Amino acid sequence: MTQYGLLIDYEFCTNCGSCQVTCKEEHNYPVGKTGIKVMVDGPWKTDDVHYNFNNWPIVTDLCDLCAERISKGREPMCVHHCLANIITYGTVEELAKKLEKKPKQFLVVPEYNPIATRPEFVSKGEKKHKAAHIEVEGTGKATYAVHRHDTKVGELDENEGTAY
Repeated sequence: MTQYGLLIDYEFCTNCGSCQVTCKEEHNYPVGKTGIKVMVDGPWKTDDVHYNFNNWPIVTDLCDLCAERISKGREPMCVHHCLANIITYGTVEELAKKLEKKPKQFLVVPEYNPIATRPEFVSKGEKKHKAAHIEVEGTGKATYAVHRHDTKVGELDENEGTAY
């Protein structure tokens, strides 16, 4: 079975957001949900003259590679609307060949897997970690304080309710 994916050339991503917006609109996702999201790293200096600044369009578990569009012979919305033309759709085999020729790219094979369809997580390790158990007894009194940069945590006069 042929596997399909996206080749993303992050060297030239401008973080325009068109991939996010068109994905969201195509799938009618609610606010805060999308099949692709641009993550930002930088700017930070690499030396006295140069800066590092990267934008990475990251595919989420809500990406189905626009299955409905693909079935009609069209490309995914993020590919179609990418203003910098940095997202390529194709078979993993052909995209891997393109990946070998240029750095600052990555190949992703999305697996549509929204949280509702995931099985329960089961640890495969032998180590089992247990959370600490804490018992708290209520006193009926509450003390409030504001933590400021000049007040150490715990330096509170419980009778006065102020930091000392």
